Parts: sequence; C-alpha cells; structure tokens
Amino acid sequence: MSGRRLREWPFVVVIVVALAGLVVVALLDRFRRGSVIFAGAFGLAAALRLVLPARSAGLLAIRGRSFDVVAYAGLGVAIALLALSIPAEVPDG
Repeated sequence: MSGRRLREWPFVVVIVVALAGLVVVALLDRFRRGSVIFAGAFGLAAALRLVLPARSAGLLAIRGRSFDVVAYAGLGVAIALLALSIPAEVPDG
C-alpha cells in the first residue's frame, strides 16, 4: 500500500499547487495571482507528464503522453490568459 501511495506523488504535488492557488483566491482575495498559480499547476502537470514515464506519472497519465501534455499545457495557458486579461481594478459602474 505504501508503494502505491508513493507512486502517486506527481498527482499529489499538482493538487497541492492547485489548492494553493485556490487558497490565494479565497482567503487572500487575490484573483489574478491565485488563478495564475492554479494555471501553474496545469503547467506543472504538463511538465511532469512530459518527463515521467507513464508508470511513474500515475493519475496524471490519462491518454497518450502527447495528448496529456497538450491538454494540460493548453488548460494552463488558457486559465492564465483569462486571469491576466481581467483588469486589476474594475471601475464602479
């Protein structure tokens, strides 16, 4: 059982980074910063999926390696671009 848990370390690391982004948004009220951290979790997932073999990638391995990397990286870029495109100060209207 312990070996199986250790095999899922890449997924746990990605989840921890994503949760850190959500905490920044929820508790610190920093939408852009937290969303970029959240997007970074997808970038990290893409990087880990790219360099780790499928057996070591654990739950990050969904489809083939190339599909997973493109999907994770695409989601990360899309979330980061959306977060950065929102103005920092919204005028009262």
